[in-house]
Amino acid sequence: MRRTLKNRTCAVILAGTLIAGCQAGTAWADMAEPFPMTGTERAAVVEPAPVMETDGTGETTKESGGETLENIALTRLENDGIAAVKTDGVEAGADQFSTKVTYQTYDPDENAAAHLPETVEVNGETYHVLEWKTPLVVSKEATRPRTMSYESEVFTGDEAEHMPEQEVTGEDGLNYVLQSKTLNMQTTKERSEYKETTVSYKSVEAGVQIQDKKEIEFQDTDTGQTVKAPLNLVSQTVKKEYWDDTFQFDITIHGYDADILVLNGKEIPKDSDLMDYKDDLLAILHLNPSAYRINSIDLQPVEGESDIRTATAYGSKLVRDIDAVYSGTVTLPSISGKTWSCLYEEKIPDEEQTIYTMSVTVSYEKGDGTAQSKSLFERVKDAVVGFITAAYQAAAAAFEEHPVITSIPVILAAAFIAFLITRKVRNRCIYNGEMKCLYKKHNKDICKSCPHYRQRNSV
Repeated sequence: MRRTLKNRTCAVILAGTLIAGCQAGTAWADMAEPFPMTGTERAAVVEPAPVMETDGTGETTKESGGETLENIALTRLENDGIAAVKTDGVEAGADQFSTKVTYQTYDPDENAAAHLPETVEVNGETYHVLEWKTPLVVSKEATRPRTMSYESEVFTGDEAEHMPEQEVTGEDGLNYVLQSKTLNMQTTKERSEYKETTVSYKSVEAGVQIQDKKEIEFQDTDTGQTVKAPLNLVSQTVKKEYWDDTFQFDITIHGYDADILVLNGKEIPKDSDLMDYKDDLLAILHLNPSAYRINSIDLQPVEGESDIRTATAYGSKLVRDIDAVYSGTVTLPSISGKTWSCLYEEKIPDEEQTIYTMSVTVSYEKGDGTAQSKSLFERVKDAVVGFITAAYQAAAAAFEEHPVITSIPVILAAAFIAFLITRKVRNRCIYNGEMKCLYKKHNKDICKSCPHYRQRNSV
């Protein structure tokens, strides 16, 4: 008899455990498909660091140096945390459907509407959000900050003068704080590089040609050295053309006491106005009258008995501002120096220190999503059912993330229920199930004094 009760107790405990396990197993199977993470997925992206080689002397060399700033890890919420809605099981033409949606947020008290797409497309039909239940927290985890590597340019001299910044802003607009830095010896290789630069020339006179080759001074971005190299003229553009009033030249007249003067082989009277012969003066200077103008001539007075007289011509000249492009392949010399290799970590705001995974049941309705009015009883019923459903889904999701830890309380609860059941059975008379045992303990000696034993007349 005692063995029978023990077997029955073990059977009940086993049955309770199996039932709990089956429920958890069903939930796990339902949750086996990953949570929809579109818009909130957290990816770990690792980009390779710059490839470094040794030159055989123990020093590190780099094919092309310079500053590098790279993201090498990422775990954050993106796309404003908008979740994806699974619609695989929605029947074509259905007026409404409900589905479980999981999303991630920094604020568990935030309205779920901020993470739900207002409309979804199913089988060519548009559905709008009708209602959603109270979201529950499935899990939470600390936000893992992005990290960013930085390789400085090769430099010479005191490394303290080239110390990396303690806090920088990345290309993504986020702030990063220096975590570690390493000083490396490095030698760059001699290399060829294409260079192109623009030189601006101002007030270039007509007929004047700009240089077809020019030595250009520039800074090597990898080493910081100043390098000079000749580059060839490849193009030129006139940016502006205008008259410049700074044109002037001197005129010297010999034998001014004579009655006739000779100007470029032409005889002119002594007292003639030289402005009448301005084109002849330009011809003597081999200047194009279309690009040069004489506006006035200032004749200086005679000094003493000299027969030499001087004059100054004033005018304007047509000039141009030109942008000339020079380019070519130049050789950059090698340099031995140092670099800083740094690792930065994202400075996460206080309000984004924790990521919460939330679960919510959402109903969608075809069309404009106008919800029909419900009675108070229906709203209360929906709220209760929604809470129970959300709690079950949250428990199932928690079981998926931590199956061992979650199973322990379930098994203990099943064992406790089995204990209560067997305790009740144990307190029943083995001869009359409708009666409680008078002695609360079963054995042959005690049962022989029980009136029910005498009725059965056997143990």
